[in-house]
Amino acid sequence: MTRPKPETPKEPAKPPDPAARLLTDWKARAALFVFALLAYANSFSSGLVQDAKMFLMLDERIRALTVANLRLIFDKTYWWPKVVDGLYRPVTTLSLLFNYTVLGNGQNATGYHAVNFLLHAGNAWLVYALARRVLQDARAAFLAAALWAVHPIGTEAVTNIAGRADLLAAMAVLGGLLLYARLEDLQGWRTRASVAGIFVVATAGVFSKENAAVLLGLMVLWDLCRATPPGLPRGRRAAAYAAVAGSLVLLWIVRSAVLGAMPSPEVIYTDNPLRATEFFVARWTAIKVIAMNLGLLLWPARLSCDRSYRQIAPAGPSDFVAWIALALIVSLLAAVIVRYRRDRVLFFAAGFFGIAILPTSNLVMPIGSIMAERFLYLPAAGFAIAVVALVQRAASRKTATILLAAAVVLCGSRTFARNFAWHDDLALASTDVQTAPASFKLHDMLAKSLYDQDPQRNLDHVIVEEERAWAILDPLPPHLSTQLIPANLGAYYGAKGDAAGGPRTPQGRAWYEQSVAILLRGREISRASEKAFDETQRAAGKPLSARAAYQNLYINLAAAFLGLGRYAEAREACRYALGLNPRRIEAYIIMEVAWREMGRPQEAAIAAEERGLMEGFRPGTVNRLADLYQKVPEGTCALLQQGERVQLNLQCPVVARDFCRATAELIAAHREARMYAEARRLADTAASQYACPAQQ
Repeated sequence: MTRPKPETPKEPAKPPDPAARLLTDWKARAALFVFALLAYANSFSSGLVQDAKMFLMLDERIRALTVANLRLIFDKTYWWPKVVDGLYRPVTTLSLLFNYTVLGNGQNATGYHAVNFLLHAGNAWLVYALARRVLQDARAAFLAAALWAVHPIGTEAVTNIAGRADLLAAMAVLGGLLLYARLEDLQGWRTRASVAGIFVVATAGVFSKENAAVLLGLMVLWDLCRATPPGLPRGRRAAAYAAVAGSLVLLWIVRSAVLGAMPSPEVIYTDNPLRATEFFVARWTAIKVIAMNLGLLLWPARLSCDRSYRQIAPAGPSDFVAWIALALIVSLLAAVIVRYRRDRVLFFAAGFFGIAILPTSNLVMPIGSIMAERFLYLPAAGFAIAVVALVQRAASRKTATILLAAAVVLCGSRTFARNFAWHDDLALASTDVQTAPASFKLHDMLAKSLYDQDPQRNLDHVIVEEERAWAILDPLPPHLSTQLIPANLGAYYGAKGDAAGGPRTPQGRAWYEQSVAILLRGREISRASEKAFDETQRAAGKPLSARAAYQNLYINLAAAFLGLGRYAEAREACRYALGLNPRRIEAYIIMEVAWREMGRPQEAAIAAEERGLMEGFRPGTVNRLADLYQKVPEGTCALLQQGERVQLNLQCPVVARDFCRATAELIAAHREARMYAEARRLADTAASQYACPAQQ
């Protein structure tokens, strides 16, 4: 028997070359940037879509870099001043201010898309760094980051300008987690600097979007997944946890101070039916939505920007799909928990996904939306790491690389195609209404977009889409419905009546009658919404400082009544509209016309004076007053000629009386609108300058 040769001793493994690793990392980052750029190359030409219009066109705080605007950004809510909400995201608003003012982008969307893309590219680098630590393989980490960077689920956060909050929050969470992971490698002042950095990053994150609070949970997950003890010394771990907890406490203090002085948010059932659904039904439905999210990550073919009422049916114990979803989720959790000691990678990936999606899952508490693809932007990082880990175990290294590279190409192509839908509201609504046909919002969005494109040529299609939106909402009781859809549909019916010859023709009048009918339904919803909103404020101990009615509904109703010759009802609708916002000039115009048509020139003059007090007595208003007072007894002294200029003569008795009546009406409107300071100012001015009776 031949004696075996002794084995040649193996040389000890060489430590990794830091320079070589740095070069590899930078090559990977450059490639990730290129891949992401290829996938989002056509996003830069997209316009202002959905919420971005409101931010960039209506938010005065971002128009100039001033101390006053900075104070407003930190003192007011995210959607201020148009919507009552419970969102506080000053860092996100600051980033829009940076675009609008510092970069000079104004309302040009291209600069905002560029910043969004750069943030996304930076996040892809962070995912790569995280995946490299988790997978311990540069190639696998690169594939995971590439898959995440080009996955179509990210389009709602990247291509949509309003996704800025998700981009910033994800950057803070990923950056904060990486800082925490590096703590055990640092010593001395670098440790203290990293802990301070964690606090800064965590604070920026939660002030960008609330879901950045998951950083604390992900740090706990990181500690649970460490394969080799002892890991981070207890003192450093406590300091890092305290830093993140401090950011949450700071957010709670500031947020409470800001929101405490404002009305409680309006609960909008149609945005998320789970907010007014029985507890267990809501949670069953939330579980089904999580399974739907996993389905979109695996097969992102049917994407949609909206899945509001009634796209997702409520689930319960009899819902077969919900049971399948629950079985799937429980099976996945059981598998990763059972294999915890032997497979920390999948445990981390599953835990990352679960923790990251928890705040927006509606499991803990219902939020503003039942489902949104932007909610998956951060959780998708855990999904990408899990996919790469599983594929590498199921196939050889070469085969796995080919399969994953193919997935990257397919996802990037789908993202590129999806970006076209985000070009404008019309493209988005036209595309997504095919995916989510039961979403009332998408039909409403399509109707509005078609009307904006060509109100005459598209009017019939506009009405069809708005009627589809209303058909979805019609069965709801008034307190759960929304007044916006009947308000819009009533306006479209009125436009159709005008196109048919106006209310003086049989066809035009029929359309006006339809307009009034649907607007009256809207008024019923509006009154119920106002009542519910006021009850919410009282229950929260908040003053009644805002109203929940939609003013356009009443303006549209007044115009329809006016066209039908129902003048008293038109005036009533206008008065109600002014009790919501006295600055709405259309209401004064309609009242003036109604009084004039009724042969009441003096009342028409009072309405014109109210308008003049609100916007100034312009030449057109003064000329109308001159015409009206010619028909009023004692009205010959109503106006004074001063050179080429004509103005009201407040020394004329009839004008003095009417002027006081006009100011009294305005004071009442401001009080109804709960604008008490302005009402007091008007009362003081009326008493001191015009010698009107004091208003109590």
